[in-house]
Amino acid sequence: MKTNLPEEVLVLRFFETGPIEKVEAVFNIVCEKMRERGLNRSNEDAQTVSTTRSRRPQRQKAGIAPPVDANLALAE
Repeated sequence: MKTNLPEEVLVLRFFETGPIEKVEAVFNIVCEKMRERGLNRSNEDAQTVSTTRSRRPQRQKAGIAPPVDANLALAE
């Protein structure tokens, strides 16, 4: 009798009941793949952030006072 179990359930069942040598080998492979996937995702996120943050709004020139130098103000 064949049941229609989701693929995720079959994977979990393999990790729970499979031979420990096979389970450990597959687990190590999956861990490495997920680590690579996480690194790729963080690199993509960093590139997206750097491109969106590079654009700054332009300040209006009129009406902005120049910065005051504290050393000059104290010397007077």
